[in-house]
Amino acid sequence: MADFEAQVNGITNLGIDGSSTDPGQTELTQFLKDGVIDVTNRCIQFKPQNKDLFMNVTSIQVAQGANIDAADVISVVRADGVTSGDFRPCRKISPSMQSRVTDTTSLHFASKFNPAYMINADGTVHVFPAPSDNSGKDSYQVYFVHNTPLDGSGTALTYADSTLGYFPADKVYLVVIYAGIKSLQASLASASISTFSLTTVPPDTPTVPSFTTPGVSTVTIGSLGTAPTYTAPVVGSATEEITASMDADSSGYGTDADFLNYSKWFSVAGELIEDEEDTELAAVQIQKISTYLQSYSQAMQNQLNIFNDANVEYQSTVQEAIQNAQIAAQEAQQETSLLLQKEQQEYASTLQKYTAELQSYQGEVAAEIQTYQQELAEKNAEYQWKTARLQDLKQEYNQAFAIMAPPPPQQQQARQRAR
Repeated sequence: MADFEAQVNGITNLGIDGSSTDPGQTELTQFLKDGVIDVTNRCIQFKPQNKDLFMNVTSIQVAQGANIDAADVISVVRADGVTSGDFRPCRKISPSMQSRVTDTTSLHFASKFNPAYMINADGTVHVFPAPSDNSGKDSYQVYFVHNTPLDGSGTALTYADSTLGYFPADKVYLVVIYAGIKSLQASLASASISTFSLTTVPPDTPTVPSFTTPGVSTVTIGSLGTAPTYTAPVVGSATEEITASMDADSSGYGTDADFLNYSKWFSVAGELIEDEEDTELAAVQIQKISTYLQSYSQAMQNQLNIFNDANVEYQSTVQEAIQNAQIAAQEAQQETSLLLQKEQQEYASTLQKYTAELQSYQGEVAAEIQTYQQELAEKNAEYQWKTARLQDLKQEYNQAFAIMAPPPPQQQQARQRAR
């Protein structure tokens, strides 16, 4: 025969085992014990004559105070004091009568052939006449309704047993139903629905870039050198190119400084004309001035030619530097454009990746919600089934005792008339 755990699992589909909780095996054992007591009490309530079906008896007692754990006494018997094992039924008295049953002159006196018993305040049983150890001839025994659930072998009842001691075999199934009802109640009471919690983590939102156009590198025009300058011919000293060949007149007209200082040449000529009245020397002086002017004019042209040549070369250098600067500027502009284009492409790629991650996230969220809804539906269906099964077992359990109950007085009268 299957043990009680298997039987309860069979009618509840709970799957109680060593690892289960609410209920576990410890709770199931207690439910079985409670069921034994409940079935016993109900059976006796509806059919008191059936007490004998749940009866236990003490061992031979030779002293007052048999302890039956406050069980319901069915009967007490006492040996007649003559023959061992020849028991006489004891009548029940109240504690207030104990002095009367020991008074030989009282009508209530309890003899060995008409013994009595009472339930003391502590729940123990006392018999009259008092028992003694007289080879069993003055002993007594107490028959009582068994109220300590045991298995068929007399040990403490557990979920692993399959039989009950001091219990009618045809009522064992009611204990299993009772334990099944309590187990379902415990399971329903512990049922809970977890709050939905999304575990999927959304993707990180990409940071919107700031497209800062890279600064164009400063384009530096190459060294232009020093611009040429026009240098006029210099006169007035012995070291200059025009006046250096001129010496003072040896005749004493003026000094060397006067002859070299062209600003005084006209004064010298004037002096020769006006003061000296030397027209020949004056003519020579004037010729010298004319020659100087021609030479100076030529020197100026020479310097201009030098300046023009240098300027042409310098302009060429400037144009080359400008062209190089333009090329560098174009290259810098192209580099800037490529860099900006690269940044835009990188951000576009980031957005595409983010879009794909969002789609994946959406799918994962939908899957989690669907799983939760499915679990919720399964738990609800399970809860509904357990509730319906609990009601069925309750109805079956109560119906079993309803059958035991005596019919109402009207039905009893009808049956009597039918007879």
